[in-house]
Amino acid sequence: MRLTPLEIRQHQFTTRLRGFDASEVQAFLETVVADFEDVVRENAQLRREAERLARDLDAYRAREKTIQDTLTTAQTVVEQLKRTAIKESETMIVDAELRAEKILAEARERRAELANEIREQRYLRQRLELDLRRSLEGYAKLIDAFSSADDASDP
Repeated sequence: MRLTPLEIRQHQFTTRLRGFDASEVQAFLETVVADFEDVVRENAQLRREAERLARDLDAYRAREKTIQDTLTTAQTVVEQLKRTAIKESETMIVDAELRAEKILAEARERRAELANEIREQRYLRQRLELDLRRSLEGYAKLIDAFSSADDASDP
């Protein structure tokens, strides 16, 4: 059973012969009541403070959880971004290698085409030179024939 300051103040003691001095007991009870009231007030204040601190602690825990969740989310996002960046860079490298291979293949094909054109041009030049020689030789024979005919017709 908890006593209140009022109960202490109103408590009546029975008196007996050769009992305690009533005024002394009353003064002591007043001191006890005053101290007890201080203790009750302090206890109430401490309870309010404890409740406030508990609310603050709950708020801090909620903030901590929010911060932890945010940190976890940020770490997840960072990891996802890293993976995405790595995949994109790998894709870019593969694409660049494919383009490089295509460019090399096109260059090889063009080189082969140019080599064929050069061979064809050399062949045509040789044919032209041969045809020109034959024509010149034919004209030279014709000139010789005309010269011989002129020499034979001159008396």
